Amino acid sequence: MDTEDQIPAEDALSYLLGRARWFILNLIDFMDTALARQPASPSRQVIAYLTRRALLPAETALRRAILLIASEMELPVPRAPQAKSTRPAAPPLRKEAPGGRAPVFRMNEPPPRAAKTEGAPPKAEYLPEHLFPRIRTLTDDVLSAPPPPLPAPAARDPGARFFRRLAALRQAYDDPRREARRWLRRNAAPAQRPAPIISGKIPGTRRALGPDAQALLRELTEAALRTLTPNTS
Repeated sequence: MDTEDQIPAEDALSYLLGRARWFILNLIDFMDTALARQPASPSRQVIAYLTRRALLPAETALRRAILLIASEMELPVPRAPQAKSTRPAAPPLRKEAPGGRAPVFRMNEPPPRAAKTEGAPPKAEYLPEHLFPRIRTLTDDVLSAPPPPLPAPAARDPGARFFRRLAALRQAYDDPRREARRWLRRNAAPAQRPAPIISGKIPGTRRALGPDAQALLRELTEAALRTLTPNTS
């Protein structure tokens, strides 16, 4: 029986990574174009929309692409432990990057939120006697004392975290092999680490992406999960 020629695994991987690269680049361009029309501090609604529409699916695709690149690289050789010196070394100088620590692309996805359980037992409507609040005597001083002032809420820029994630995405996109080596070094330690991705709902998969983008995220997820599964054959 005639069979179709199979595409070599190397070519199939290169083709998949090329599609992922164009997909991520288009999402970065989409965010840049949208941010160029916004003020320096976009509103929460704009940040939330760009996170769902572009940042989250771009991170998802890049995370899986880095895992695929790492699967083709050699494992790093663990460094030999250095002999302890009798003379204590001077502590290294700390160099802070402008604006704080440089953003790092996050390789681990947060676990899915647990579904709310129905039929949970209602909270008790009574307290033990030893937990009753102490009743103070309502003297004139107590009644006329003003309530303590509430602490002023800290000012938070809704876009600060978004821009750090976008900067980390750009750096990882520009040099994915560096991120792959970094991931291999972190996982070369004997301590067991959680899997960077899970076989469940793919983050960033939305109907607005279109069927082609959704299919690409599924292909990247399936291929990345195969690299994380130990080969027992």
